[in-house]
Amino acid sequence: MRRHILIGAIAAACLAVPFQAHAMSPAAPVLQSSAVVWDKCEAALDSPHESHTNPDVINVHADLKGCKQKMPEYSISVTLYKEGTQVAHDSGSGKNKFKARVVANWPPPKGECHSYSAKATFTIKAEGKTHTATLENQSQGKICIKK
Repeated sequence: MRRHILIGAIAAACLAVPFQAHAMSPAAPVLQSSAVVWDKCEAALDSPHESHTNPDVINVHADLKGCKQKMPEYSISVTLYKEGTQVAHDSGSGKNKFKARVVANWPPPKGECHSYSAKATFTIKAEGKTHTATLENQSQGKICIKK
């Protein structure tokens, strides 16, 4: 009887840990869009959010990561939209990297609240082939920049 109670208590504690850990880190961007592009390279686009490093800026991160081999040639293009209107765009490219990041930043007028969305295109050229993924994501509700 004691053994079953102890196992049940351990199982309940293990199930609670991931939920609590997730609830305790709301500052981390929520990864909602991802796809494998080439050789386990993951294309990822997080939700548009208020920047954690640049005050009063809305941004979105487009990443290529998790590659088993260096990407022979890559490019990333990311666009940030405020309620359907393009407000920021950035792109980057390179060769022989395991990971890459492009960030679209936009400093909106203070005191305004808006919904944001983003779209990113990821391309890797390897072994004579072009591998492409396009991802879209949106903000978790309206984002307000305080006065």
